[in-house]
Amino acid sequence: MEMLEYLDVILQWQAIIKETQGIARECEHDIMDTIASKPIKIITGFRRSGKSFLMQRIAANCIKEQIYPSENILYLNFEEYKLSSIDRPEKVDALLQLFKNEISKSGRKLLIFDEIQKVHHWDQLIRTIYERERDVDIFITGSNSDLLSSELGSNLAGRFISFFILPFSFKEVLMYKGFNIKTPIDFIKQKQEIVAIFHDYIRFGGLPETFTIKSEKAKYSYLEGILSKVILDDIIGRFNVRQTDIIKQLLSYLLSGTGNLVSNKRIANFIQHEKGDVKQQTIKIYIDYILQTFALFGIHKFDWKQSQIFSGKKKYYAVDTGISNLYGDYLRNYSAKLENIVFLKLMHNDCNIFYGTLQNDKEIDFISQKRHVYAKYQVTKTLHADNYKRELSPFTFSDQYSGENVILTMDESDEELTFKESKIIKRYIIKWLLDI
Repeated sequence: MEMLEYLDVILQWQAIIKETQGIARECEHDIMDTIASKPIKIITGFRRSGKSFLMQRIAANCIKEQIYPSENILYLNFEEYKLSSIDRPEKVDALLQLFKNEISKSGRKLLIFDEIQKVHHWDQLIRTIYERERDVDIFITGSNSDLLSSELGSNLAGRFISFFILPFSFKEVLMYKGFNIKTPIDFIKQKQEIVAIFHDYIRFGGLPETFTIKSEKAKYSYLEGILSKVILDDIIGRFNVRQTDIIKQLLSYLLSGTGNLVSNKRIANFIQHEKGDVKQQTIKIYIDYILQTFALFGIHKFDWKQSQIFSGKKKYYAVDTGISNLYGDYLRNYSAKLENIVFLKLMHNDCNIFYGTLQNDKEIDFISQKRHVYAKYQVTKTLHADNYKRELSPFTFSDQYSGENVILTMDESDEELTFKESKIIKRYIIKWLLDI
């Protein structure tokens, strides 16, 4: 394409942005608060989690609130086929100059570079624009951890604010479907529909495009396509991995066993049994590759007595339960899926998350920390006579440490429990997810 033909691409996106609506994401207010500030805004997250649409909403809000006129908004999505040849800094810079000379008005401009990792040496490009252009507000997005890696230390350190975008929370799913649940009374009035949507949320997750797909088969086909893209492009292609079978087996092992306590040695032993000889160091490297795609997250053990974080065994959780359900029947692992959803809610709440082990090998599913506030969580499908002691006794060993004790279940009653003098709050998980 000739440079002038790219004008049409820029103008088309300006028209699309002006018409953009949709629901507000929970993180949107925090991002809007950074508009017109000098630092570069970096938006990262898993593939298809809604980063591009969020950026379009941010731009639309800027037009609506008269922060920027539409003519002063440049939106470039480098995954768009029309921009496939714009893969070097000088080409992007030429587009920027074209935009400034032929489209934009005088005054400050909003620049959004979507999936910027497609551009070679993108960090040098962004640093140059940041230093050279005095009247621009820069947003960049990407689907891997390159945007936040240590490699950026010399180019962007101290010059950016970062936001991590997860798939839709359950509250956001309900908002998308037209429910506005703010009180327990709101919940009771629409409880039957909400519970049905929750069961779909466990099965298919919160990636926004799944909400537009009707059949179960088509939903899982869509999710399989995303995961295949992650494997082929974000792991095998990006890191030039030759042992593709081991990567696939490793993903299957971790996604089918979310919430299990595992070590690299244990994983290596399992894969050796399935695929032949593999070194622990290889497993460690490959897990790091997977984590860089944001398909999985690993949490460490927190030792309350020593106030230390230990890096031995970890627990892994999926970015989306729909993705993890590609590797097993969710009904057989229902409690594990609930635990994964609780993990994602704590992520949405910007908490630091750990697991805890105590005396007699008692384990706390989650210890969350936000600023100086701690909380401890156990998750189980239901609390009954057979598991009552097992689920509540970990709280008695950890009760000397700060933070409330919470057990989350699918039991519909909320109540305060006392177990061996420990105070424990029992919450219906659906209401807890909705903050009511």
